Amino acid sequence: MSRNGTGRGNWGWAAVLIAVGVVGLLSNFGLIDRPTLQQLWKLWPVIPLAIGVGILIQRSGSDRDRP
Repeated sequence: MSRNGTGRGNWGWAAVLIAVGVVGLLSNFGLIDRPTLQQLWKLWPVIPLAIGVGILIQRSGSDRDRP
């Protein structure tokens, strides 16, 4: 159970881990070449930004539900 009691807190981390695993598998099978991996690595800051935005949206939505 997550801290907020809804069980949704771990979905973001699960999605990140799945995405990293998929990229790793594709690389191991030779379906993604080194230049493509280098381009993906340049975009890694998007991951924490997306997680942060998701947290903010989730919290602002839960604040509206309170009386």
